[in-house]
Amino acid sequence: MNEQKSRTERGGKALLKTVVPVLFLIYLFTPQRSIQFITLFLIILILGAKAYSEYLVRHLNLVRRDPELRAFKNEWLDVELRVENSGRLPAFMLAMNDYSGGIAVFRNIKRLCTLRGESMQLFRWEVLGSERGVYTIGPASLRGSDPLGLFPFTMSFAETSKLFIYPSPAFAALKSPGGIPLGNLITPDPFYEDLTRPRSLRDYSPGDESKRINWKASAKMYGWGAGESLLVNEYEPSLSYPMIVFLNADPREYEIKNRGPYIERVIEAAAALCLMAARERQTLGLILHTAEANYEEQDSAVINPAAFTLIPILERLAALQPFRNMNQISSLIEGEGSMRPSAQRLLEKGKVMAFGTRLVYVGPSLEDADYNALETLRKRRLSLEYLIISGKDLESGSYNKARGSRKYQMKDSGYAVI
Repeated sequence: MNEQKSRTERGGKALLKTVVPVLFLIYLFTPQRSIQFITLFLIILILGAKAYSEYLVRHLNLVRRDPELRAFKNEWLDVELRVENSGRLPAFMLAMNDYSGGIAVFRNIKRLCTLRGESMQLFRWEVLGSERGVYTIGPASLRGSDPLGLFPFTMSFAETSKLFIYPSPAFAALKSPGGIPLGNLITPDPFYEDLTRPRSLRDYSPGDESKRINWKASAKMYGWGAGESLLVNEYEPSLSYPMIVFLNADPREYEIKNRGPYIERVIEAAAALCLMAARERQTLGLILHTAEANYEEQDSAVINPAAFTLIPILERLAALQPFRNMNQISSLIEGEGSMRPSAQRLLEKGKVMAFGTRLVYVGPSLEDADYNALETLRKRRLSLEYLIISGKDLESGSYNKARGSRKYQMKDSGYAVI
């Protein structure tokens, strides 16, 4: 309701500047009463039409229903606006038009209607998310005039909606290797108490840490005079097994021939893994590796494992532009025995991950030197899996006993990832 009009263009200025003064002069200097009556009638008619047009400009409003819209690629989405007439005078033949934000395919983006006084009407148009990305829908415009059409106006409304087109929906099912559970596992061992999940209070026992004492509850229950009677917090014992997806979106590490389709496919695979983890209520995180010049820029794309991170991850994947600033980035330098930048970053991040983390690499195939170096992460009790896109045939779910990791080859297209 607090919609701000960014611009209002008014027409019919020539009538006020030229026609009305001429009619007024004719009215003053013409002796015939019939001509005076006609000119006075025309002056009143023109001024009344101007007042009608200004009245509509003050009382017409266009309100968006959703400030943010989300859809998967190749899905139709409804964009809804509400046209309101808060005045008592009707508005005839209003023309509504919304800007599609650069999306090529849309339907019913223009509409004509007539609004009675103190009424509203819903304006809906459909958009097809044909390309992954983040778009801005709007601003919308509203055109109308007085009943005679003498003073047309065009109102542009500043409010816009942000549209997130997620990667195409796909399905991925990876079994947990080595019996590692998903999400948070309840355990009877108090050594694994989760300090973020309080369970109950108990009396103080010798040997309890002072930071576990609940001073407020102790004072409320026993009073400050009984210092020997204290209450201690107890927490829910659980083990956390988060899942972290490492997405390799560095164009320099892909084959030039199929670089574009392959990168788009691995983005879809990463989104499918995140959706799988969300269905299984597993704590989820993302590490996005791109061709940025330094790691400081890349670290801004890291989403740490936590609850309710699915939407931020999908929004980050929607906004991903792998080929941005490619002309300013040097080509990939490879030498004998050297690691790829993605493998170096994966190794660096893996060294600081929590116990039991399930780490899934999604991207092109790595070199033997990369796999050998990443094998050292097993000492930190990490579960490492590889979801590879490559032109080479790889047995799906193949298990390398020497390295203790699984490799899956994803399909180049289709709903199923593997």
